[in-house]
Amino acid sequence: MLHRLLQLGTLCISTSLLSAEHWAFQPLKPGQAKSIDAYLQTTATRADARTLIRRAHFDLTGLPPSDVSDTSDLSDEAYARLIDSLLSSPHYGEQWARHWLDVARYSDTKGYVYAREEKNWVHASAYRDWVVRALNDDMPYDRFLLLQIAADQVVPPSSPDLAAMGFLTLGRRFLGVTHDIIDDRIDTVMRGTQALTVSCARCHDHKFDPIPTRDYYALYGVFQSCAEALVPCASGENAELAALVKKNRDLMTKRREEQMKRTRDRVADYLKATREFDKYPEEVFGQILDSNDLNPFIVHRFVGWLDKHPGVELTEKVLQQPDSPAFVPDEHIANIEMYFPTGVTTELWKSQGEVDRFLIKTSTAPAHATILKDRPQPVTPRVFTRGNPLTKAEAVPRQFLSLFGPQEPFSIGSGRLELAQAIIDPRNPLTARVMVNRIWQHHFGKGLVSTPSDFGKQSSPPTHPELLDFLATEFIRSGWSIKHMHRLIMLSEAYRRTSFPTRSDGLENPSYVPHRLSFEEARDAWLAAAGRLNPQIGGRPEPLFAASNTRRTLYAFIDRENLPAVMRTFDFANPDLSIPQRSETTVPQQALFGLNHPFLVQQAKALVKRVSSEKSPQDRIGLLYRFLFQRSPKADELTSALAFISVDEKPALVENDHAKAWQHGFGEWDEKTGRVKTFTPLPHFTGQAWQGAEDWPNAQLGWAQLTAEGGHPGNDRQHAVVRRWIAPADGRYDLRSTLIHEPKVGDGIRAFVSHSRLGKLLGTKLHGSKADLSLAAISFRAGDTLDFIVDIDIGLNSDQFLWSPQLSATQTIAASGGDVPFEVWDSKKDFTASPKTTLTSWEQLAQVLMLSNEFMFVD
Repeated sequence: MLHRLLQLGTLCISTSLLSAEHWAFQPLKPGQAKSIDAYLQTTATRADARTLIRRAHFDLTGLPPSDVSDTSDLSDEAYARLIDSLLSSPHYGEQWARHWLDVARYSDTKGYVYAREEKNWVHASAYRDWVVRALNDDMPYDRFLLLQIAADQVVPPSSPDLAAMGFLTLGRRFLGVTHDIIDDRIDTVMRGTQALTVSCARCHDHKFDPIPTRDYYALYGVFQSCAEALVPCASGENAELAALVKKNRDLMTKRREEQMKRTRDRVADYLKATREFDKYPEEVFGQILDSNDLNPFIVHRFVGWLDKHPGVELTEKVLQQPDSPAFVPDEHIANIEMYFPTGVTTELWKSQGEVDRFLIKTSTAPAHATILKDRPQPVTPRVFTRGNPLTKAEAVPRQFLSLFGPQEPFSIGSGRLELAQAIIDPRNPLTARVMVNRIWQHHFGKGLVSTPSDFGKQSSPPTHPELLDFLATEFIRSGWSIKHMHRLIMLSEAYRRTSFPTRSDGLENPSYVPHRLSFEEARDAWLAAAGRLNPQIGGRPEPLFAASNTRRTLYAFIDRENLPAVMRTFDFANPDLSIPQRSETTVPQQALFGLNHPFLVQQAKALVKRVSSEKSPQDRIGLLYRFLFQRSPKADELTSALAFISVDEKPALVENDHAKAWQHGFGEWDEKTGRVKTFTPLPHFTGQAWQGAEDWPNAQLGWAQLTAEGGHPGNDRQHAVVRRWIAPADGRYDLRSTLIHEPKVGDGIRAFVSHSRLGKLLGTKLHGSKADLSLAAISFRAGDTLDFIVDIDIGLNSDQFLWSPQLSATQTIAASGGDVPFEVWDSKKDFTASPKTTLTSWEQLAQVLMLSNEFMFVD
């Protein structure tokens, strides 16, 4: 069937395109010239070899050059070999996958969902890794799109290519509102592949482009005729997973049969309801249904069935047919939750969540994909008047956009395969134009069309229309090879010029636009310079700043509901939307991150350690410059650096640095000894809290967390949280503290104060109350510890607490100026990531160079 479609084509385009006179909708019209430079005035000089090498590396791999030798010349042959080697690098796919993932609104999570539903996507990393592989393999772009829209219909079961359909299914969950989910898919597909804002026609005809509302709902019907399904996209078996899947399937089968029987038993009530169905609104947000209620969704199914089958009696046999209003499709709970009472829906989601969490957490489980599959009976969509699903107007056939001329209705299932074929048809002028413009944009900093996801009448016209059509034609001629387009662009004189056009607007002479590294490129480059970058390709995501995470930023965990602040600060793409082009802002928070974040400090220290093998300061500085800038320092730079590192002033001691006296960890309370069995430091500091990892709760330590003011115990009594104070000197100390447990739910917490020599000093249980846990004149020897321990009582439920103890010396001592009170150790004021530290002059030099414009910008 697919071969037949490829022969016949599915896109109907009239030669005159009378319905759309806009330039973007016209057939490709390349000029006579056969090279990029023939369409441009190439008057600027070539960039020097080092600049060009660095530019090429960052453009194709997102990483700095690893070769740190000086380069005085770069012949055409050597440059061509460089481009080929970079295109062959596995890191090429990582860099260009990130560009596509912006368009695909990639995220590892669903956004806000009800608590009953697993919030993390099972298939996100599988989709991300598929995009990387596809680009590294130079998969033809037409097949790249075909698989992302209709892989289920062109590849066998369990094929790795099924992961491609994450393009459709990785969007926001929208709390299960089908209309918004479908709208998101239409928007992503049409803006991503056609640069058309079709979603603007959801409520009315497009105000500017020839896209009537009928066209929007023609596409709506395609996706409405599809259902989500979680399927394996790799070989392999797992007995525990198979048991969970069977348990979930058995429960779904049981609940479906029960619901269908409930409906059949009350068919008279449902028929009566159809005569007053205005009392049963079809779309009610957060509606709670009991098993005894008439389900408004099913009421409207009865109405629709009766309209299609006038005069047909609803016998028991008819009611058991797949098209009857009583039938519940055998689909994923995400597709059919509206059929069930609220309690059943929650139960089914929890059962599905067990499967999802096993797949997410178990590295040995086969990869899975969330795909769309055609429903047995496709839907004939109806226009929603003003976008309101409660006011349906005329029916429309499922078909492609009418701006390309009269269209034949789709006839194969939902029409999704035919939609994909219409998009990738070589006669469709938009697909190739849009993609080559995206490629040009990522190479030059600005597209020939400056609105890369909007080629409609409100878009900016192409600065060089003949060049755009030449590139699009060449793209198709090359077999839709993206790597061929990279070579074509990067070997041109236009790309190899200095980054300064002869005209200030840059229109007549497009040239490379100097730009700041993206956040991913900067983080990866810092790790690479420090010699710490883990080059592993693919795999499960990791928290961005986890201590163990030195992988490329592409593999950082992306939570669309709680995107790390630093990523927002550095203009990361909003994962809620299809983003064609990132902003490039300059704000103070970016500099503050570079100056203060522990990650930068760690890389500066690692870089200094990396160059420490060189004995002379001059050679160390030279190596710093090579690792960071791929060049040797100039004479004045060397002189300045030597002067800087020669002044290694001892840092002024911070008086009363009490942070050193506090530690934050976890352990298990031992009733017999009155102490914790072991004290283990909490491994991760967020800047606000000590906990198990960047994500919280996490698989390692659950809810265990300590903040300046309190915290939360771990999930069981083996993971009590422990705030430890270390006595700085012999003497007696007073303890002042109040423990508060506010929630009235759950069963409360237990708390203990334990002395390393004396054992348990205080203990209590709290539930929705507070207690004074103060003591006077506790005897300490230097190095003794006092532990403040909190664990759960019996069950884990609302166990957060407030507890910020203070200690001070019981007596005062005489000093030359009179009596001076001992210091106060305040756990709240002293709370910090670690005792105050300073960087050596070498480490400060490394940090400054890592934040310099030369490092942070590509020109």
